[in-house]
Amino acid sequence: MRAGPLHRQRRVRHWHRWVAMVTSCQLLLWTLSGLYFAFIDIDYVRGHQFKAAPESTQFDLSLLQVTGISASKIVITERRPNETVLGIYRDDKIEWRDDKGLPLLPLSGDEALAVGTAGTVMSLDRFEWVDREVAGSEYRGAPLPLWRLWESANPDRVAYLDAMSGEVVSVRHEAWRWWDFLWSLHIMSYDDRDTIGTWLLRIFSVLALTTAVLGLWLFRDTRRVKQDQ
Repeated sequence: MRAGPLHRQRRVRHWHRWVAMVTSCQLLLWTLSGLYFAFIDIDYVRGHQFKAAPESTQFDLSLLQVTGISASKIVITERRPNETVLGIYRDDKIEWRDDKGLPLLPLSGDEALAVGTAGTVMSLDRFEWVDREVAGSEYRGAPLPLWRLWESANPDRVAYLDAMSGEVVSVRHEAWRWWDFLWSLHIMSYDDRDTIGTWLLRIFSVLALTTAVLGLWLFRDTRRVKQDQ
């Protein structure tokens, strides 16, 4: 015997209920994280308000004693006052040299504090050497080695400074940490917090789509059954 519309509705409702139960928690996390992303300024999250405005620098390129460089790109910057350094890019790697063309030594901890304080609006007084990649770390994606700099009075606010170029590559604070945590829940990447397209995300995306399609089908079918009665 062919199943009637009411029997079909009950069967679809049964499946819709169980699929919705499985996906409801993740749907709530997607909604909450999406609200956070929508209402908070991304520049504030990235800590731009803690960085000092860059000042124009006049370079005397006649003092450079570097010739015959093979590179895809060369960056000239001032690491410390009156210290011109060159970043030489080759095959997505960068090599730093001084104005005489010699390999550049990394900044010391005290030098990093001075450079970091000048490059931010923070009163930095603590430093830590960072030379190892850690999945999901606050400094992921930044060039190593780095100096991790912070204030004793406010240890939750941290500046990461490139030990070779002296650039403040990022500033991390509580708003960023909340953003990062919610982002890991949003994309369902709990280890490195950067992988988009994990199997969990794909599975729950399909389940969420199934929940929506079943709900729309039930709405349409219910209305049709009522009209036929």
